[in-house]
Amino acid sequence: MVRHAVNPPADGWSLTLPSALWGDLHQHLFGRDDDEHGAVILADLATGPRGPRLLGRQLLLAEDGIDYIDGTTGYRALAPEFVRDAAVRARDEELVYLAVHNHFGTTSVAFSAVDLASHERGYPALRQITGRTVGALVLTPHAAAGDLWLPDGTREHLAELVIPDNNIIRLRPRPASPVPADPFRDRQVRLFGDQGQKTFDRLHVAVVGLGGVGSILVELLARLGTGNLLLIDDDIVDATNLPRLIAADHGDVGRPKTELAARNARRANPGITLTLLRERAESPVARTALADCDWIFLAADTHAARHWVNEIVHEHLIPATQIGVKIPADEHGDIGQIHAVSRFLVPGHGCMWCNGLIDPTELAIDMHPENERERARYVPGIIAPSVIGLNSLAASEAINHFMLAVTALHSDTLDHATVLHRPRTRDRDLQLPRQDPACAVCSRYSLARTLRANDQPNG
Repeated sequence: MVRHAVNPPADGWSLTLPSALWGDLHQHLFGRDDDEHGAVILADLATGPRGPRLLGRQLLLAEDGIDYIDGTTGYRALAPEFVRDAAVRARDEELVYLAVHNHFGTTSVAFSAVDLASHERGYPALRQITGRTVGALVLTPHAAAGDLWLPDGTREHLAELVIPDNNIIRLRPRPASPVPADPFRDRQVRLFGDQGQKTFDRLHVAVVGLGGVGSILVELLARLGTGNLLLIDDDIVDATNLPRLIAADHGDVGRPKTELAARNARRANPGITLTLLRERAESPVARTALADCDWIFLAADTHAARHWVNEIVHEHLIPATQIGVKIPADEHGDIGQIHAVSRFLVPGHGCMWCNGLIDPTELAIDMHPENERERARYVPGIIAPSVIGLNSLAASEAINHFMLAVTALHSDTLDHATVLHRPRTRDRDLQLPRQDPACAVCSRYSLARTLRANDQPNG
């Protein structure tokens, strides 16, 4: 089996597919025989950190001999009726039409002359039918190339196909060119490789919440060589925060937490690019910025932050990690079981609503203005214990998962388990996420998977 090459994020147009959609497509194209097969992907269009992003929403599989037939000028082709129905569906649902077929090979792929000639004949008409971008995708199991025809008459290549899973796979027409070694980070390059280290430099990563856990995340991300950090927190440093904030001192009391985190990040990585938002995660400014990232770390414990990050993960197909530490203490000061959690949020898989991690009442309260939030609660909030060592346990678990995922070093690319530490009993458990098949947030593809082109869309 050929291991996927580690390709750093590329500039230009990209296509992101939920791992379940990719799994169905991969099985259809490569899982049955050594022949050529076809399909259509319908995708949304969004902005991204390095160029426009296509977000795969629906997969229309072409049945061999009916929808994918012998071609008149090439080996095989999508049947005209299948193309018509898929294009009309794209038009009606305001989605981008992408025809897909496979070639044979491993780490490189390109359209044939026959393929390109068929695009010249057919795509101007398809673009006129849909009124939107249309295009084609050709795949091997380890490479992808795309030809996009834009509504303004221009034409673009697809820079990469991204599959966000336990390993983040980035497929290009050919493997990325070699990059210079980074002698400053020689010891970690020996694990990640030059391309893996370049991946960190190219990534746009968000940290939501810059308190006890978030400040550690920022420090670790900057020292890994992450090139772009979005730091979101509307709070200021309190004297009681100092024992848990990295490199904080008494002169920082009253300063925004974003400034303290930025100072630490620049000290660790002078070349880093930072965006600071003194906003709550649910603010429109923060939500827009989060949708332009490659990965989100959620270290804020409000239900509003959980809800909106959860929405962004599944709407914009951006992986995230939710990190938290719970130290239960009763009115007598007795301590219960401590939990330190690193929860991987995979686009298209069990979300925080499915797993009971968002309370509708608390969410409604969190959305009140600040001066009304405590009054809206029947029982005022109790300040929970917090200790830097326990915060470090959860933060390190999250960072280790992230750094192995983006450099494709996990042994199991399908492992989505939450890691739960119970320090008092020295237990470490893996918990698989639950998914409600009818969830409107995370099951969007599951509700529409493997459609025929003329099927009616789900409501």
